[in-house]
Amino acid sequence: MRVGLLTSTIHSSFGQALIKSLWRELESCNCSLSVIEGYSLINNSVFDYKCNAVYRMISQGRIDALILSSQLASKAGTDLIRDLANKAGIPVISLGIELEGFPSVITNNFSGFEQIVSHLISHGYKKLAHISGPLKNPEALIRRDAFLKVIYQNWLEVPSHFILEGNFSDISGYNMTKRLLPYIRTKDIDAIVCTNDDTAFGAIKCLNDNGVGVPHDVAVTGFDDATALLDIVQTLTTVAQPFEEMCHKAVELLLDRRPSQADHQVYTIEPLLVIRNSCGCKESGLAGMGSCSGSMLKPLRSHGRFHSLDETTFYSALTDCLIEYGMNSCYIVRFLTPIRFDDYAALRQSLKGTLIYGFSEGRKVQYAQSIDASNILPDVIFESLEGIALVRPIFIGNDQLGYIVMSAPEKMTGFMADLCADVQQYIENAFLAHEKQQVEKKLSDTLERLINTNRKLNELTVRNNLDKMKKIRFLANNMLQNRRLSSSEYYLILVEIDNFYEINTRYGFKEGEYVMNSVTQVLSSSIRDDDFLSHQSCERYVILIKNVHGEAIRTIENRFRNKLDELNASHEKPYKVTLTWGYFYAGIDSDFERVYLEAEADLARKKGMKNKS
Repeated sequence: MRVGLLTSTIHSSFGQALIKSLWRELESCNCSLSVIEGYSLINNSVFDYKCNAVYRMISQGRIDALILSSQLASKAGTDLIRDLANKAGIPVISLGIELEGFPSVITNNFSGFEQIVSHLISHGYKKLAHISGPLKNPEALIRRDAFLKVIYQNWLEVPSHFILEGNFSDISGYNMTKRLLPYIRTKDIDAIVCTNDDTAFGAIKCLNDNGVGVPHDVAVTGFDDATALLDIVQTLTTVAQPFEEMCHKAVELLLDRRPSQADHQVYTIEPLLVIRNSCGCKESGLAGMGSCSGSMLKPLRSHGRFHSLDETTFYSALTDCLIEYGMNSCYIVRFLTPIRFDDYAALRQSLKGTLIYGFSEGRKVQYAQSIDASNILPDVIFESLEGIALVRPIFIGNDQLGYIVMSAPEKMTGFMADLCADVQQYIENAFLAHEKQQVEKKLSDTLERLINTNRKLNELTVRNNLDKMKKIRFLANNMLQNRRLSSSEYYLILVEIDNFYEINTRYGFKEGEYVMNSVTQVLSSSIRDDDFLSHQSCERYVILIKNVHGEAIRTIENRFRNKLDELNASHEKPYKVTLTWGYFYAGIDSDFERVYLEAEADLARKKGMKNKS
C-alpha cells in the first residue's frame, strides 16, 4: 500500500517531523510513502485538479490512500482541500485540522496555547506580543484565539499592533520581530508568543542580530517541538505536538477503513508543555540559542551548487550529489509543451512528457519513449521507488513545465527537500534563459526585417519625394515664368499639420481625411486664385505666393491663423487642429531647391520653438 502525504512544503521542521513519524508508522506496516508538495494546488482558479500531480497519482492508482497535512490550509484554504478530498475516491485522513466529512486527527491547539501563555503570565510577564500564522489556516486562528482568551482572563491588554500575522516560517518570524524591536527596547514588550517553533527561531535570530538577549531582555516561546524528533538540541520553551501518536492514529484509520465507509469522527490528542530556557525558567545553555533559526537547523544542504552551471555540467554535478548523499533515485520529467494551469482543454487530453534525467541505485537511467504524464512515471520505474518519494511540480507563473520525482532514505528527507528545490530552481532558470534567448532571437530577426523594410520604404520615400519635388519645381517654374509678374520676388511657404498623425491614430482614418480636407480649405481660402498650392504629403503643404513684397507675409500669416481659429471653433471635434509654417523670400532667378531647403529649415526652427513652449 502506498500512502500519499499532500503538504505545502517539507522544508519546515514541522514538515520533516511529520514525515519522519509517518514513515516509521507506515514502514512497520509494510507501506510506502509518497510526499506531494501541493504548490500547484493553489494555482487552481476552479475546482478542477487534472493539472495536479496529486490528482494524476490518485486517478492512475499511484497512491491508495491520502493524508492531508494542515500546512496545506495555509496556502489553499480548507474549501479547496475539502473539495479535493471529496473527489479523491480513496481513503482520506486530515492530519492537523478538522475537515468536515472526513476522519481528522488533530492536536488540541487551543489548550496547548492556553498552557504556554498562562505559563508566561505565571512568570510575571504582562506585556505580551503575538506572531500568528496565516489566519486562513485553522490552527493559526485557534492559537491566536487561545492567546487572546488568556490575555482577557488575566485582565491584560495587548495593543493591536503587537499582534502580527506571519506565515509559520522563520523568515516571517524574523521580519515580524524586526517590527517589534522598538517596543522591546522601550520595555513595552517583555515576551513574544510565536505560533510555532520556526517563527520563534526567526524571532530569536532577529533579536540576537540586534543585540537583544533571550530571555534576559525578552522571552520567546514556540509551538510544535518538531526539532526534538530531528535529534537537534533545543533551548526553546514550546508545546510539543504528539507527532508519533497522531501519525499512529492516522495510519490505523487508513488501514482499518474502506473508501465506502463514512467516518466523520475527530480524534483530538493533547499536546504537552515543554519548559526550557527561552522563557527564563532555566539559565543553562543560553549561549547556543542564537544558532537556532528554522532553515539553519538542517545538518546538510545542497548550498545552491548548481547556480552557475551549464546544462551538461549540471546533470553531471547532480549525479555526483545524489551518489555522495545516498539518494535512492531522481527523475526529471519535462512536458513536451508547457501547459497553463487554466488551460483545461489541453489538460483533459493525455499529457505527454519526456524523461530528461534519470538516476537510480547509483547510476543514470534512460527512457527513450515519451511518458504519459498522467502516470507520473512508467510502471517499471515508479514501482522501483524506495524509501520516501517526493513529487515536486516545476512551474513558472501559471505555466507547468514538468515535475521532479526524488526518493531517499528517511534520515535524508531534509536534504532531499533542499536538493529538490535546487534542481527545481535550476530547471526553471534554464527554461527562462532559453525563453530569453528565443525572445532575443525573435527580436533580432524582427529588427532585421524592420531595418530592411525601413530601408526599402526610405528608398521609395526618397524616390517619391524626388518625383514630387520635380513636379513642384516644374509647376513653380511654369507659374513664375509664364505668368506676368509685377516684381521678381515670391514667398515659398511650407505648412505642416502638427498633430495629424496623433488625430489619425487616435480617431481613425476618417478623421485624418477630414483634417486634410479642412486644412486644404483653410489654406486655399487664404491665398489668391493664381497663387500656387500643392498637398505634398499627409501633413505637408507647399504654397508659392507671387508678386509680394517683404511685409506681405504677415498678412498671409494672419489669414492662416484666423481661418484656423474659425475651423476649430466650428467643427466641434474632441481635438484642435494646429499648424506650423516656415517660409523663404526669394527672387525668380534663385535656385528653387535651395529656396525649398531654406523654407524647410525655418519650419523646423519654428516647430522646435513650439515644442519647447
